[in-house]
Amino acid sequence: MERYVFYNNVTGDIYSVRTTNSDRAERHCTTNARMNVSCILESEITGSVLNTRTQEMDLTTTPYSLKEVVIATPTASDNTKRKRNQRLIASDWTQGADSPLSDAKKIEWQTYRQALRDFDYNSITEDHGIVWPSKPS
Repeated sequence: MERYVFYNNVTGDIYSVRTTNSDRAERHCTTNARMNVSCILESEITGSVLNTRTQEMDLTTTPYSLKEVVIATPTASDNTKRKRNQRLIASDWTQGADSPLSDAKKIEWQTYRQALRDFDYNSITEDHGIVWPSKPS
């Protein structure tokens, strides 16, 4: 039994590192070929896989080496955009042809949704103290 690195042979993303035998490793790669899964013995690459979230295979080197992946920390504006999008999704039902709302209420919800879309989330530097548009009652 040896350690195999299972990775995407197009992007270099590491899916997992497992101790297994060569037959099982090959079967796993064959079964998942449509997802571009390949495997290589960890001993055949430069270095050890310490963290599959922060490392990926550098497919430009032979033998393959590992490279560090920079994981971006979400900014306040990213979080605000996500919250804005959640509010929009939660109000999608108000705009459907089969919505039980009256035409006047639909217009109120349209105004609210437009205010959410116009919200300048890119200028947000802190994720608290945000005044969101008021949701119709």
